[in-house]
Amino acid sequence: MHGSSQTERSQNSKSFLGVQFVNCGIYGRIYKNKKGDAYVGRCPRCMTSLRIGIDPGKGISCRFFRFSCP
Repeated sequence: MHGSSQTERSQNSKSFLGVQFVNCGIYGRIYKNKKGDAYVGRCPRCMTSLRIGIDPGKGISCRFFRFSCP
């Protein structure tokens, strides 16, 4: 990216969480919704929905999770 600083690139990139979909044996990302109150997405293989809520007063610093699809 010519003419862009590291700060500008990080502000324009979309927030995500990395998820290992254990039963399907695949990795994917889920992204923050427009409202900004949750990370939402689906398993790329079985299409099971996943929602991880965001609570400003609580939370953890972990950015990667494991999820067991049905």
